[in-house]
Amino acid sequence: MSKSLKLLIILTSLILGQTSLSAKKEEGIKIAVVDSKNILQNYSKAKSVLQDIAKAEKKLREKLQAKRLQLQDARKANKTETEIQLLTEQIKNDLEPEAKKLEEESLSKSKAVEDEVKASIERIKKKNNYQIVLMKEAVLFGGTDITSEVLKSLEAGK
Repeated sequence: MSKSLKLLIILTSLILGQTSLSAKKEEGIKIAVVDSKNILQNYSKAKSVLQDIAKAEKKLREKLQAKRLQLQDARKANKTETEIQLLTEQIKNDLEPEAKKLEEESLSKSKAVEDEVKASIERIKKKNNYQIVLMKEAVLFGGTDITSEVLKSLEAGK
């Protein structure tokens, strides 16, 4: 199949798909959009979680830097290669569990916020009879922006 024929088929499919969507919209499909970036920047719990994660990451980076200095000092003191390897292994054993715990906690907290946001969006979707809710970042134009309603719902704890 030639490239021009493939392109024609793709364009035809897109046009037919858009026509189909336009026809459905006229039948009463309600589409909403949500600005996820706005929610992350303005939802107090999301901001708090992001700040907590940043603080914990900073603390871990500071510990890592202190351990690097310890390793440099050992090299300057002309420690044997075996002693340096043992120190390196000790540092790894000290920091790896902390890094893993931080990662797990970060994922857990982020997931909890994400679940709250999704639940809020779902409630508003059902309440207002929206058939589709899309992320605003993925939409060129159209749809009713429900971001502020989602934020109000989240802050109210509903």
